[in-house]
Amino acid sequence: MPPLRPHELSDGTLLLRSSLLDDAGVAHAFSTAVGPGGRPFDLSRPGAGLLGTEPDRLARDLRTFADSITPGCTIAAPRQVHGAAVAPLDETRDRDDIEDTEADAVAGRHPTRLAGVRTADCVPILIACPRHRTVAAVHAGWRGLVADIPGIAVRHLTTGGSSASELVAAIGPAIGLDAFEVGPEVADACAESGLAETIDLRSPKPHIDLHAAARRRLIDAGIGSASIDGAPICTATDPRFFSHRRDHGRTGRHLSAIHGWHRPA
Repeated sequence: MPPLRPHELSDGTLLLRSSLLDDAGVAHAFSTAVGPGGRPFDLSRPGAGLLGTEPDRLARDLRTFADSITPGCTIAAPRQVHGAAVAPLDETRDRDDIEDTEADAVAGRHPTRLAGVRTADCVPILIACPRHRTVAAVHAGWRGLVADIPGIAVRHLTTGGSSASELVAAIGPAIGLDAFEVGPEVADACAESGLAETIDLRSPKPHIDLHAAARRRLIDAGIGSASIDGAPICTATDPRFFSHRRDHGRTGRHLSAIHGWHRPA
């Protein structure tokens, strides 16, 4: 699977981009923890950050990230609850409505809104239909993968006339197999939901490959394996990223966002 490629802004902020989405003309980016001048680039929900990021700085960083994708757009990211609901993105819904919605994916298209999700170990997935210019941003932890939030997001996009076979997807950084030790009940839930191949029954506790689970869900939903980008990057072991598990919950948040309204110049 092709890796995401680093993209450094002029101020040193480090982002990641998908070659497949770039080739399709779809504006998008995955953030990292590396911000201007190397300082932490925490893109938590306003008022919900745990790193003490000042509100003015957070607002500037959110603006920097959004403008790096499509200048003048804002990010619509729902309140994530590790479920399987999709928040529709269209011209009838404003940003505040989506921001107050409990969901783990945003799907549709809007002229001035980016579909976005926040992560700090869970899997961010960006999906696009290049023909219809519709997109989805998906947050998938183990619960969301068991509930098949990636497949639900794909089905949401295909209700607009797209075929799953024409979609392009990119999987962003998430906690890796070696770092994601789980209890037997989590392994059982994954196995029962059809993800047995992603379980490593090592001792003393099993481990789950979230990246492989996300890829399996996308393929099962009808996206071709050659249309999925993003080799595994482990947030828990790579210092360029925030990690909820590594940092014992006191960490920042990445944003992954995508814009499907038009082909950027």
